[in-house]
Amino acid sequence: MRKFFTLLWLLCPVAALYYHYNEGQDQLARMEAQKHVEEIREAEQIAEPDWAQIIEEYDKLDGKLPRDERPLVRHQIQLAKSKARLEMLDVAMAAEELTRLLQETAQTHGENAAITRAVRETLGKAHYYAAYLLKTSGAAESEWRPYAERTRQIFRFLAEHQEPGALANYEERVAAEFQKTISSKQSP
Repeated sequence: MRKFFTLLWLLCPVAALYYHYNEGQDQLARMEAQKHVEEIREAEQIAEPDWAQIIEEYDKLDGKLPRDERPLVRHQIQLAKSKARLEMLDVAMAAEELTRLLQETAQTHGENAAITRAVRETLGKAHYYAAYLLKTSGAAESEWRPYAERTRQIFRFLAEHQEPGALANYEERVAAEFQKTISSKQSP
C-alpha cells in the first residue's frame, strides 16, 4: 500500500505537466480571452466608444482563442464585430458579414438556434438602417424599398418562428430601434 501511494505521489508531476502542455494551454488562452472580452465590453459601455478600436480588439480576441475552439464562440465574436460595424454605420459591410454569418450559423447550429436568431435579428437591423439612411438621404424609392422589404421579411420570420407573444415584442423592439435611430441623428 505504501509503494502504491509513493508511486501515485511520483506520478502527480507527470500528470500536471501533461495537462499543462496540452489542455492547460487552451484553458489559459480561454481565460485570457475572457478577460479580453470583459475589457471590450467595458469599452463598449463608455459614453463615446471608439468602434474601430473595438473591432480591432475583437480581431485580436479571435486570434487569442485556441485553434480548436467551438464554432459557437467564434460566431459570437463575429456577431459582436458586426454589431460594432452597425454602430459605426458601416451598414454595407455589416450586412455582408451578417449574411455570410447567417448561412454559417444556420448550417452549423440550425435555423432555430439562439445564435442564428441573434444573427438574423441583427441582419434585420442592418437592412433597416440601410433603408432608413437611403430614404433620409433622398434616394429614390426603388433604391431603399428592397431593404425595407427585406427588413419586414426578416422580422416577420423571426416573429412567426417563436413563441406566441413574440410578434408584439419584436414590433416594440423595432419601434424602439427606430426611436433610438431618430434621436441619435437629431442630437448632433
